[in-house]
Amino acid sequence: MKTLFSIFSVLLIFSLSSFADAPNDEKSAKLIKIVNKADKNDWQTLNKAAALAINWNADLELAKTWIESSILISDNAEAYEVLGDYYLRKGDTQNAYKNYNLSLEKGMFKLESKDFDRIQRKVLTFGKALQ
Repeated sequence: MKTLFSIFSVLLIFSLSSFADAPNDEKSAKLIKIVNKADKNDWQTLNKAAALAINWNADLELAKTWIESSILISDNAEAYEVLGDYYLRKGDTQNAYKNYNLSLEKGMFKLESKDFDRIQRKVLTFGKALQ
C-alpha cells in the first residue's frame, strides 16, 4: 500500500508540474482546472477529464497521464475503456482492443449493462478489424 501511495504521489507531482506546460487552449485549461480542484483520490474525475480531452483531440499525452493516475488510485474498468479510446485516437488498434478487453474483465460484475454493452461493441468492432 505504501508503494502504491508513493508511486501515485510521484506521478501526481510529475503530472502537476507538466500542467504549466499544457496548451493554452480554452478547453484544455478548463480540464486542467477541474482536475486540479478534484480530490487526490477522485479517479472518476480523472477518467472524465481524460475522456473529454481524447474526444476533443486535445492534449492526448496529458489525458494518458490522467488515465494512468486513475488506474493507480483504483484499478477500474472505466479507465481501461478510456485508455482504449486513447490508443484508438493514436491509431494503435491493437492496444485499443487489448484495453477494451481489460475493461470488460474489470467491469464484468461492476458495470451497468449499457456501459458493458458499449465496451463489448468496441471489443467486437476492433477485434474484427485486427483479423
